[in-house]
Amino acid sequence: MSLFLRINEELKESMRKRDATRTSALRMLKSAIQYAGLEKKRTGDPTDPEVVAVIAKEIRKREDSIERYRSGQREDLVRHEEDEIEVLREFLPVPLTPEELEVLVREAIRETGATGKSQLGAVMKAALQRAEGRADGKQIREIAERLLGSQGS
Repeated sequence: MSLFLRINEELKESMRKRDATRTSALRMLKSAIQYAGLEKKRTGDPTDPEVVAVIAKEIRKREDSIERYRSGQREDLVRHEEDEIEVLREFLPVPLTPEELEVLVREAIRETGATGKSQLGAVMKAALQRAEGRADGKQIREIAERLLGSQGS
């Protein structure tokens, strides 16, 4: 079953169970996925990597909101955003370990032939494609900068 269909099934189930937080988060996610499809002028169901990209984007939005809510001392809204993040994370693939991530970045460096930080963009692109949504871009960037920095600029 595709990830998009799984999300639809989970949405139906949460509505049957009258789980308001889960239903709200899944409705928002389904809407964001469909909107991303409209932007790309896609017809049919989205692919799993497309869905994972939308989920990651939605999680980042909520993390940004949490920061703002905390600075505004709105703990009720912080809890709501954290609950939604928890629901969204259920649909992400298992994240890569730091060791796996370093191997992946080393392979991307080897693949692109990068020798310094000036080629960071090419390494990032290759590494993000290899990660397939299983790693945060920030983590990949940190490892790539460290590895490229140790190679000399």
